[in-house]
Amino acid sequence: MMKKSHPARPATRRASKAKTPRATPANTPVEREFIAQNGYADAFNEVVLDVIFTDPAGKEFRVPAFWAGGKVWKVRYASPLTGTHSYRTVCSPATDAGLHNRYGDVAISPYSGKNPLYAHGPVQVAADRRHFEHADGTPFFWLGDTWWMGLCSRLSWPQGFKTLTANRVKKGFNVVQIVAGLYPDMHAFDPRGANEAGFPWEEGYSHIRPEFFDAADKKLAHLVANGITPCIVGAWGWFVNWMTEDQLKAHWRYLIGRYGAWPVLWCTAGEANLPWYLAKNFPMDDREMVKGWTKLIRYLQENDPFNRPVTIHPTAINRYTSRNATDDENLLDFDLLQVMHAQNESVEHAIKAVRETYAATPRMPVINGEPCYEMLMGTITAPWPRRAFWSCVLNGAMGHTYGGNGIWQCNQPGIPHGASPHGGNYGNTPWIEAMNFTGSAECGHGKALLTRYDWSKFEPHPEWAVYTGDVQLPLKGAQWIWTSREEDAAKDAPNTRRYFRKTFELPAGKKVADARLRFSGMHHCESQLNGAPSGVAWDWHGGHQFNDRAHLLKPGKNTLTLWSEFRPAAGDPLPALMAVLEVKFKDGSVQRIVSDSSWKALKTKISSWETRGFNDSIWPAAQVVGQFGDQPWGQFKPFDQSLYGPQTAGSAQTRVTYVPYHEPIVVSALKPGVSYTASIFDPVTGKTGKKFLVKADARGQSRV
Repeated sequence: MMKKSHPARPATRRASKAKTPRATPANTPVEREFIAQNGYADAFNEVVLDVIFTDPAGKEFRVPAFWAGGKVWKVRYASPLTGTHSYRTVCSPATDAGLHNRYGDVAISPYSGKNPLYAHGPVQVAADRRHFEHADGTPFFWLGDTWWMGLCSRLSWPQGFKTLTANRVKKGFNVVQIVAGLYPDMHAFDPRGANEAGFPWEEGYSHIRPEFFDAADKKLAHLVANGITPCIVGAWGWFVNWMTEDQLKAHWRYLIGRYGAWPVLWCTAGEANLPWYLAKNFPMDDREMVKGWTKLIRYLQENDPFNRPVTIHPTAINRYTSRNATDDENLLDFDLLQVMHAQNESVEHAIKAVRETYAATPRMPVINGEPCYEMLMGTITAPWPRRAFWSCVLNGAMGHTYGGNGIWQCNQPGIPHGASPHGGNYGNTPWIEAMNFTGSAECGHGKALLTRYDWSKFEPHPEWAVYTGDVQLPLKGAQWIWTSREEDAAKDAPNTRRYFRKTFELPAGKKVADARLRFSGMHHCESQLNGAPSGVAWDWHGGHQFNDRAHLLKPGKNTLTLWSEFRPAAGDPLPALMAVLEVKFKDGSVQRIVSDSSWKALKTKISSWETRGFNDSIWPAAQVVGQFGDQPWGQFKPFDQSLYGPQTAGSAQTRVTYVPYHEPIVVSALKPGVSYTASIFDPVTGKTGKKFLVKADARGQSRV
């Protein structure tokens, strides 16, 4: 790829004109076109054209040319080096005088604009193998967004695409993860995957369709022009079972030729170890698929002359790291995690996954590339994407990717993506509404704060801050309830869902200061306060907690509702539900609502059952089936401060601590007797409060 041979260049085959070629600014792509003289029945498969560029330092770069349709081939090239770069073409078949042994020059001049991808160069992995940087060494904090289907026609060009881009630029996003036409969540050649020019391949995968990529060029070029790096996902994982290895190599060769000169990042495949939705044993960690994609990662690394950073996207089964989606971790330049789309449960899995890969070898930067999507299924509200951001970046991630439901699948108003192959639907919110979900702005606030400091030198230190006491809501008085006491169910028994309501009155004249909710139910449980989502839990073992619920309460009459779905196949104990809601008032008094026989319970869902005004007078009472601590449920697992408590990262000069609950903390590892300047940052508004002093005691600790 970087040889130093310089064959003679016969003047009769020179492609450039006599005058000096127009100069192209450094790092920006320049394009050259070649016209075949021969005729071909199947040009895409019959012709292989490479262009060997030699830069002013004498290094050679073998760049794949791409078929542009008909008799036209094009090549794109970029370099940070100013001066004259020469090139010659190498074609198979060598008998085509229009494609083989063509010679020319490219002039590169200094870049004088403001686009960071050109002024500082494309994104690469830094020498410390921990963070990203531009080619000139400027640190790059990754703030990505998930537009998996952004090249399809549902995200229209130009209006829709430009609107979403402007929204993300304003919030500080600088990466977009986008699939190159071979999409998730649909069959191959599903009409929903087409763009204005159709599909990326002919049906049967006989050849690439350049028209698709001509349309894609406009969108990807617009991202780059706005300082956003496309992270191009070559295909979704199951295409390794639908296309041959040679076809996928041809697909990737085409992407390298078309976009490798652009400031891009490569993701070899999405969910590379997840088979097709309707495959036997779905979902599973498919190791045969991993073998196939490992070959493609190797091909990509060996054939990209620009050495753009390469990763692969895993599915969230067993392990959540890219390291699990390849048989050779040394092929990866960075780790692009996927964790659970959940609330409390996703916090634990995200932190553990980041810590796992941060400590592993070979060392590489880590990004949570698919955290919990905001408003997925209408339940994951802004606090969870915000918490995902801080949980990851303060445990070693050098950036973060946000996801908004409605954007990744490009729902249009009135034209949503629709059903998945398995029949489910993730939601119909249009992208133009989803782009204003508050979690995206809150991730932007986080980036703005961290980039005030020398963040690339931060190291995670979860031991630097802990809560001063037990922040878990006591379960005293709460009982396990259900519609009736049930016996053990067979593993293959159907799932059963039950619905529970509790209506209560808040004292007149009292102002609410805070409200906390904690509940557990087998196996999937969701709660609502006055009809508004107030919590979702999948893992019953911990009795997950949801703070800051006061805004969901109303003066006077209120209703807490929960539904719980028992899934025998999950291996959980007998079906049951436990809940406690604690309301604190500004006068210091407390009101507790606990699960007991005063609750109402029903076996079937009735319209509007979760609303405050619903009449539940004819509902039967819930039956108490156990007390807290009774078998077969036993005790909940203890609260793990290292996962659910404050998270801290920093350096000798600066530290940043994220505190999930509004509770006092103790910071440690300070110099005894020394005073430090501190301030409180609001992750919701992005505002920083006034500075104040924190003085360490004789043990190097201080209560904040």
